[in-house]
Amino acid sequence: MKCESHNRILAGMIMLLLLLGLTACSSGPIDRNTQFTLGQSLQVNNQSTSTIAVDLVGVNATDYKRWYNYSMTRYFSAGDLLRSGAVKATINFTPGSSAKVVFSKHNPIWKQWKKNGDTYLFVLAQLPGIRQDMPGPEDPRRLILPLQKSRWPDSANPIRILIKNSGVVCLTPPKPKKS
Repeated sequence: MKCESHNRILAGMIMLLLLLGLTACSSGPIDRNTQFTLGQSLQVNNQSTSTIAVDLVGVNATDYKRWYNYSMTRYFSAGDLLRSGAVKATINFTPGSSAKVVFSKHNPIWKQWKKNGDTYLFVLAQLPGIRQDMPGPEDPRRLILPLQKSRWPDSANPIRILIKNSGVVCLTPPKPKKS
């Protein structure tokens, strides 16, 4: 009787660990390359005509509101502490450089974002001419994407993001969040 009770508890614990493991796998970070392309007004013959910095920042639920409301004008100002302290990857488009860049799913920063518990990817672009700060995605320089792998099922194709002079657009929308 005592052994049977211990076996049930052990079996229950094993099932719980398996369930947690499966949940962690499906909610892990995006497992796809991300392709950034400059819009037609920012390129000529597939080469950049402007200097544009695009920061990719992993953000967790605790810091979400701060990143959501932070001024993009301030963020891209020289010496901004939030930008300099961010765990980020930066893609720099410069005049004459390719108008298309692929950010690899094998970049080590993905592991850092996962370790930090980041669940959002903020794509922040320093675009010429846009100066009015707005919160969240109302500011065309800020795109917010979920990092959960389950929201991006087609891992064979890259997530496509277009950087236009009017803002940042995701051409590969994620699956809707399950209620």
